[in-house]
Amino acid sequence: MTHATDHRSDPWRHGLANLKDGERAVLVLVVEHSGSVPGVTGTLVVVSEKGVAGTIGGGGAEKALVDRARVHDGEPLLVRFRHTPSEGGTLCSGLQVFAIILLSQNDVKELQTLVDTLDAHQTGTIELSPEGLRFHPGEAEQHVFSHDETSWSYRGPIGLRDTLYIIGGGHVCLALSRVMATLPFRIVVLDNREDLPTMAANRWAHEQHVVDFDRVGEQVAEGKRSWVVIMTFGHVHDRQVLEGLLGKSFAYLGLMGSEAKVRQMYAAMKADGVDAEDLESVRAPVGLSIGSHTPEEIAISIAAEIIAMRNRKEEPCPRQASV
Repeated sequence: MTHATDHRSDPWRHGLANLKDGERAVLVLVVEHSGSVPGVTGTLVVVSEKGVAGTIGGGGAEKALVDRARVHDGEPLLVRFRHTPSEGGTLCSGLQVFAIILLSQNDVKELQTLVDTLDAHQTGTIELSPEGLRFHPGEAEQHVFSHDETSWSYRGPIGLRDTLYIIGGGHVCLALSRVMATLPFRIVVLDNREDLPTMAANRWAHEQHVVDFDRVGEQVAEGKRSWVVIMTFGHVHDRQVLEGLLGKSFAYLGLMGSEAKVRQMYAAMKADGVDAEDLESVRAPVGLSIGSHTPEEIAISIAAEIIAMRNRKEEPCPRQASV
């Protein structure tokens, strides 16, 4: 399953479409930031006569840079924008460094490869310098910006490096997929039911697979880029999936359910010899404690917890059931 993406909302497609139409397009990308700023390193816009796609944080900085891009007609350059708090205005206080690059027909091949890579849900590395733009499909490297008095260069990741695995394709999964599709995550849904209406309706997931729950562990990759939420349609299946994933390394492993359900399940698992330390690594009940009830509210609570962990923020609410 793939997304149908409007190029007007995707900067890379926007740039490629304009170049293919013989139109002018200018890339503006944050190559470095420090302090409190509205757009972090790697955020970007592409500016054309047809509009602006993407964002570098909004506000005065984005307006100034977009205005500058509209008239930029020279070699690639760097622009530094320092944010200072102002009464009645921004509270940001930091520095953004932008690269402004006028795209040309010479960039069509690079952009096409980049867009094709994104369409395949793969990753790569973009390289910017006074010589222009280059794209290297494959491993997504970390952001690196270097400069001296005579030159500069930037390398950064392209594509969805983090994957969210949702085990259970029901109504909460559908809502969570919709929320997480607005964030930089590849979304994979796994369920053991054929012809599930909520999976058929899920146009936000990048992949959906029907698998036996006792084989879910074969489908979920380990590592610091893997985020896993278990939300099957029954306690028996939840336990089956959880036992298949315990002891493996993930950025996040969460289990949906009430505190009573979690306590009951954990007690039974411990009685059967499951290591209590492994259970302590599970975020259960999953999501921030915000009094959520509907699928949409639960999805928001889960997404918020994942964002907090991904950004290494402290958990503001208790969320592990006592076991």
